[in-house]
Amino acid sequence: MISLPPILAPGKQSTGAAEASTIVANRPGRETSRSPVEVASSPARLPALQSGETVTAHITERLPDGKLAASIKGEAFVLSLPKGMTADGNALSLRVTAGPPLSFNLLDVLQDPATALRSSELARAVSAALQDDNSTALQTLSQPGRLPDLARGEVVTGRLAERLADGSAMVLIKNAVFNLKAPADGLLTKEPMLLRVGASSPLLQFDLLRLNALPDEKSVPVAFTSGGRYLNGLLDAATQSAARGSLTLLSDPAAPGAGEQLRQSVEKSGVFYESHQRAWVDGRLSLEELKLEPQAKLLHEGRAGLSPELGQLVQKQLEVHEQKVLVFQGQAWPGQAVDWEIQREEVAEREADGELELPVWQTRLNLELPALGGVGARLRMVGKQVQVVFDADDGQTAQLIEQYRSRLGSALEGAGLALASLLVKHEAGDEA
Repeated sequence: MISLPPILAPGKQSTGAAEASTIVANRPGRETSRSPVEVASSPARLPALQSGETVTAHITERLPDGKLAASIKGEAFVLSLPKGMTADGNALSLRVTAGPPLSFNLLDVLQDPATALRSSELARAVSAALQDDNSTALQTLSQPGRLPDLARGEVVTGRLAERLADGSAMVLIKNAVFNLKAPADGLLTKEPMLLRVGASSPLLQFDLLRLNALPDEKSVPVAFTSGGRYLNGLLDAATQSAARGSLTLLSDPAAPGAGEQLRQSVEKSGVFYESHQRAWVDGRLSLEELKLEPQAKLLHEGRAGLSPELGQLVQKQLEVHEQKVLVFQGQAWPGQAVDWEIQREEVAEREADGELELPVWQTRLNLELPALGGVGARLRMVGKQVQVVFDADDGQTAQLIEQYRSRLGSALEGAGLALASLLVKHEAGDEA
C-alpha cells in the first residue's frame, strides 16, 4: 500500500525529483544532534547488538501513537522517536548506545530513490484531488469491531482486498477491513484509493476522492482466504449484536470458596480456549473440563457459526492478544457492576540476591458500592509479595479500610502471600 506522504501537512510543498535526490543524499555518517531513539518494546530474545554498532531498522508500520514498528536483525521492535521528529522514509540508520536500557542514536532516515520519487508524484496527485474536491460518497456496509485511529476530515489511503458478488468491496484502511459500496460499479477498483473520513455514526463514512494522475505502483494483489472471510464475518456479527455478553464473576462474595469461583470465572471465560485445547491434547486437561468453556457450549448448542456470542469471544481474544491486558466489564456478583483488569508486566523483578527472576502481575478493579461509595483497588504482586493501593471516594470509607488492614494481611497470609505495603487514599487527596 502507498502511504500518504508527509507533504499533506499544511505549508509543506513537494519538489519532485529534486526532493528525492536530496533524501537519498543524506546517507549515514552524520549523527543528527545525537537524537536518541528509545525502545518502547523489544523481543523476548534480543538479537546480538554491540555498543557503537550501526544497524538498520526497517519500518514495518507507523502506529497511531506516533511510534514505529520496525525490524532490526529480523526481530520486531517498537521505537519512539524524539518529540516532534518524524521519519518519512522506510528505514532508519541507528547506532547502538551503551545500556542498559537498550537505546539507539538516530544517524539517518533512509529512502530509496524510486520510493521518494513515487511519494512526490503521489503528493501532487493528492493535492490536485483535494483542491478539486471531486468526491463520491461511499456506503459503509460493515466495519471492524475495533476501529483504527481515524479523525473526521482525515485523508487516508485504501487498498482493495476483495470484490464481492453484491458489487461492494473489502477495503484495507490502516490495517483494518471495511466493507464499502460505491453508487456506481468500477469506482472501487483502482489503487491507491484516496479516502476522506466523514461522519462516524452509526458507521464510519468515507468519501472517495478522484486521483487523475497516479504514479505507477507495482503492488502485490491481496485476497482473503476462506478463514479470513470467516473471521471477518465473526467480528461483524459481534459489532451488530445489541449488547456484549455480561460476565458474573461470583454468585455470592461471602460464600465459602469464592476465591476458587473467581479463578474459575477467569480461566473458563473463553479467552484461553485454544491453550486449553492444547492442554487437553497433551493430557493435562480433561475433556469434561474443556466442555465447560463457552466455545464448547456454543458448539454443543449448535450456535458455533457466525453468531454474535462467538464473535464477541473472538473479539475479546484478539483484544487481549493485542493489548496484553485482560479486561472484564460485567458483574462482580448479581447486581454489582465492576471494571476489572489483569496484566502481567513485561519486565520481571529479581530477588534480593539477584539470582531468581520473579514474575510481576498487576490487577485493578473499580466498584460503586451502595454503602461505601466508589472504591478502586490496585494490586501489584511480585513473587509472593503484594502491594495494595485503595482509592475511596469517601473519607470514612478510607478510614474503614485502614481500620481492617490487619484482616487483609491475615487473609493474604492464609493464601500463602505477604502484604508488602498498603496505601489508602480518598478523593480529597489525603492519605491514611
